[in-house]
Amino acid sequence: MGVLYKQLLHKFNQLDSDLLPSSLKGFFEQNQDLPNWIDEKKIKLANEIFLNIGPEYATSLICRALPLGYVSSNVVELLATTGYLSKSIKHGTAKRLLETSQFLLNVMQKNTFEFNSDGMKHILKVRFIHAMIRKFLTDQNWEKETYGHPINQEDLSLTILTFSVGAIDGLRRMNIFLSLYEKDALVHYWSVVGHLIGIDSILNPTKYKDAKRLYYHILKHQASPTENGKKLTAALSDFMKATLKLRVMPDMPDFLIVFLINNSVYSYMLGLPDFKSQSQKLIFKSSVITLKSLNIFRGNIFIRQVIKPMNKLFVFSFLKYFDEEFKMKLIIPEEFRLKWGMSDKVYKSF
Repeated sequence: MGVLYKQLLHKFNQLDSDLLPSSLKGFFEQNQDLPNWIDEKKIKLANEIFLNIGPEYATSLICRALPLGYVSSNVVELLATTGYLSKSIKHGTAKRLLETSQFLLNVMQKNTFEFNSDGMKHILKVRFIHAMIRKFLTDQNWEKETYGHPINQEDLSLTILTFSVGAIDGLRRMNIFLSLYEKDALVHYWSVVGHLIGIDSILNPTKYKDAKRLYYHILKHQASPTENGKKLTAALSDFMKATLKLRVMPDMPDFLIVFLINNSVYSYMLGLPDFKSQSQKLIFKSSVITLKSLNIFRGNIFIRQVIKPMNKLFVFSFLKYFDEEFKMKLIIPEEFRLKWGMSDKVYKSF
C-alpha cells in the first residue's frame, strides 16, 4: 500500500485504474453512481461558464480560495503532516498548485460525469488518497482532540466549497458578475463532485446561498493563526512572484491576495503585508481599476481581444515556470486550449 500511495501522489493527472491491483479496481468501478438530484441543465451551464472564464476562475481559486483555506488550522496541520512543509516548501507549494490546477481542469471537462471519464477517475483518485491518508494518520499520533478525525466530513466540505464559493466570491472582486442561477449552477456542479468524493448531503449544499453560508461558517469555526499557515501563504505568494516576474511591483501577488480575500482579520492571520509606500498603493489601485474596468466591459468584442492574450500570457507563464523550475507538466484538455487561444505548437513546447 505504501508503494501505491507514493505512485498516486506523484502522478498528477487522473488515475489509470487499469494499473491498480485487481482487488482495488472494484472501488473505481462501483463508486461512479451519480446522485438522483443531478440537474443536467446546470451541469451544462457550469461547463460553459468555465469554458468562458476558466483562467479568471483559476486565478480566483489560486490567489483567493487557496490562501484563504490556510486560515484553517485543520488544513494547515494536514498539509504539514503529509509533507508539504518538509524539505523544500517551494517544491511542495508547486506540487500542490499543480495538483489543484490539474484537478480543476480535469473535473471541469464537459464529459466528467460520464462513466470512466478522466474527470471521474481523478475525483475517485482523490477520494482514494483521502482514505489512505485517513488510515495512515489514524494509525499515527494525529491530534484528534484538537483537529478532529483526519479529513473528516467538515474538512471535505470546506475543500469542495473552496472550489465553488471560494472561487466564485473572488470573481466578484474582479468585477466578473454571475447571476444567482449561474452561481447555483457552479455550486451544483461541485456538489456532484462532493457526492462522488463521499460528502454527506447535509454538508454538501447544492445552491449558492446555502453553500456560501456553510463555507464561511466552517472557515470561522476552523480559523486560527498558525506559523505554518503564514509559511504556506508566503510560499504561494513567492510562487506567483516567480511566475509573473513583475519588475515594477514584485509584491503585487501579496496585495492581490489581500484584495481578493477582502477580510482584514484573515489577511492578518496569514501574515500578509501592507503597502510599504504610497507609490505601491497607487500602482496597485490603478491596476485594480484597470482590471475591473476591463471585466465590466468584457462582453464587448474589442475588450475580449484585450483580455484573451492577457489570459494566455498568464497561463503560459504558469506552464513555463512549472516546466523550467520543477520539471512538472500541467495537462490542459484540448477543449480549453482551443477556447483560450492556445496553439498545440506552443503548448507542446512546454
